[in-house]
Amino acid sequence: MIPAICLIGFLGSILLLNFADKVNPANRYLAYHFFLNAVFGIAHWSTVISDSNTLRAIFAIHYFPIYLLNTPFLYFYVRAVLTEKIRIKGWDYLHFIPFVIVFINVLPYSTLPWQEKLKFTSLLHEDFDNIYHIYFPLLSFSVYFVLRSTLSLIYVILSGIIVLRSIKKGELTTAVTLKTWLQVCLGLGFIFNFGVVFFCFYSLAQNEFVLKMDEQGRWRNVVSIFMSSLTISIFFFPKILYGLHFLNGAKLSDVVKLNNAITPESQSRLIQIDGLMESYLLEKKFLSQGFSLTDLVRDLDVPLHALTYYFNYYKGTTFLNWKNQLRVSEAIQLMQSGKADFHTLESVGEACGYKSRSNFIQAFKANTGESPSAYLKRLGGK
Repeated sequence: MIPAICLIGFLGSILLLNFADKVNPANRYLAYHFFLNAVFGIAHWSTVISDSNTLRAIFAIHYFPIYLLNTPFLYFYVRAVLTEKIRIKGWDYLHFIPFVIVFINVLPYSTLPWQEKLKFTSLLHEDFDNIYHIYFPLLSFSVYFVLRSTLSLIYVILSGIIVLRSIKKGELTTAVTLKTWLQVCLGLGFIFNFGVVFFCFYSLAQNEFVLKMDEQGRWRNVVSIFMSSLTISIFFFPKILYGLHFLNGAKLSDVVKLNNAITPESQSRLIQIDGLMESYLLEKKFLSQGFSLTDLVRDLDVPLHALTYYFNYYKGTTFLNWKNQLRVSEAIQLMQSGKADFHTLESVGEACGYKSRSNFIQAFKANTGESPSAYLKRLGGK
């Protein structure tokens, strides 16, 4: 049963990755998440359930570091979809530190001769407590298991916070499918990881701070159910899996053809959006406080993935940078026209869509290299 579910997970990751370049670049991270979920499922089945000692020798312990990448990619996905931070850069690489630590931690085992691994995994199958006979230089098995489960739960919670903030701001009002998908995905992820964390601390409390596996398999069965539900859940959201345009009852070949036809990589499609934007800018709705990408999607009647691609790959910027550039340009026009002489900088910022003085100053500096007051002073000295 578990191998079949994992194969479905691999299929989901392939489909997500295939359409990511055509529809939504953020889906790459979701593809990685589902792929790693499937790898974890195979590793779990091979180590705990399978009777194949060869499979146990391949997956046992080797997959420990890989598990530390699972929920960070889920977090990157949610962040990319809702905050426009598409790329991993700068401080983001700190998220991979646990992976590096655990990778170093399993090196002594990974470098063992194959025959020794076969011998060890055979003993492990007989009694999982033999895991404590393996030398881990940095973290004991108990510490590792609790750490990975706790970190996974934290990443799911952080992702949930991003979603809640977007809902509070009204950014998902028109994106009903995306909102539902994120709630289902993170809800199942929370239950799964919370269950593992609860098991960890319950086992430690019952066994004098030594982690013991569930011999009867009760916890394992419950966790497997939620892991399986999470793996197959993406197939109930074809608009997320294949793109945004999916007709009920359509064949997979029709879906592929349709998505290829509407992909924003089409030059004519991008030129069409550019024309819509040119007319839209005359209305200056970007000066409204709280103006978001969701508003632009609604006003232009252009899919979210198309606008995201338009900004990131056609214009070489993000929606946030685009909006700030327009607002700062408007503020400069107000200053040059002399209107700023009769108003405070706070009122100028508010007129340009900024809710606070600090946000206005920050955006102005980012686009001009100087503060609004310094610009106004220099303008008066000319």
